[in-house]
Amino acid sequence: MKKTVTLWLTSLLISATAHAASVNVALDANPNREQSGTYRYVDNLLTNLKKVGWDTETFPRDTIGGENDRLDQVRAGILDISMSDFSIATQFVPELQVLQLPYTFKDPKSELNFFTKSDYLETVNKKLANEGMRILAIAPNGGFLGIFNSKKPVKTVTDMKGLRFRAMDENQLTMFKLMGANGVVIPFSEVPNAIQTGIADGYINASSVPLTFGQQDLFKYFTNAKVIISARLVLASDSWWNDLSDSEKKQFNQASAAAQQEVFDWVDKSEDKHMQELQAAGIQVYQPTDAELATYKTATENMTKQITDVPAKRIAQIRKLVDQYSN
Repeated sequence: MKKTVTLWLTSLLISATAHAASVNVALDANPNREQSGTYRYVDNLLTNLKKVGWDTETFPRDTIGGENDRLDQVRAGILDISMSDFSIATQFVPELQVLQLPYTFKDPKSELNFFTKSDYLETVNKKLANEGMRILAIAPNGGFLGIFNSKKPVKTVTDMKGLRFRAMDENQLTMFKLMGANGVVIPFSEVPNAIQTGIADGYINASSVPLTFGQQDLFKYFTNAKVIISARLVLASDSWWNDLSDSEKKQFNQASAAAQQEVFDWVDKSEDKHMQELQAAGIQVYQPTDAELATYKTATENMTKQITDVPAKRIAQIRKLVDQYSN
């Protein structure tokens, strides 16, 4: 009898080991910890999870499809996690657009405080659950977005006139128009060709992005205007998440929180280095004065009126909530 019980317990242990929690993640950047905040987050996350026995797998950037392909795979439960563009979720929760308005957040620390200390993501995830997904965390690629272009130095918003920028979505088209520039929606994968052929003159992005994707040769000028937060979504399949036990969810959340905090700390420390690397690559870097930054803020302060699919009262509530978590 004792032998039978022993064999049964051994079988249970083997079964438990064989069914360790697992996660696969589709990357959105090249595997370089010093240039990509999103890769750094994933690397931190999976390292932490491996320490507690998780099985992990990553898919290199674009090997299983672009943004929309990965979104479909997450919703279908085929892919566990995609490091996705922030705007990919606005089609399901339009009010997320408010968080991408220019100068909504004071600094990266305020961004981190908002997403980790408020219950805002919980309200968003209740809506995303109907679409088979949820946002587990926000990961910055680098510092707040600045202005890259190949044509001329840009100091104030008046210098934007005559330039045409790659836009991610309709919101950015509106933003460029308010700044006196033109915009054209272009997938990120097509940016090099668009710049080289003159379809666009530049884009707004974190200072690290051209370094991460080998796009230094496309630009001559960078203005550190800190227009919009750098934020990518840790977008997860709801079916995968719901299949995890409570203890596994706790392990993931702890690993994610530690990974996220380390990345935001790195963002603060790495900005000067990225500026130096841009200069070494031949890109002129300009740091606007407070008065010059104010010209961009003034030009875009009425962008809330352009978000017609979110009630004005709700927009005001979200912005007030953001302010509560500002430093």
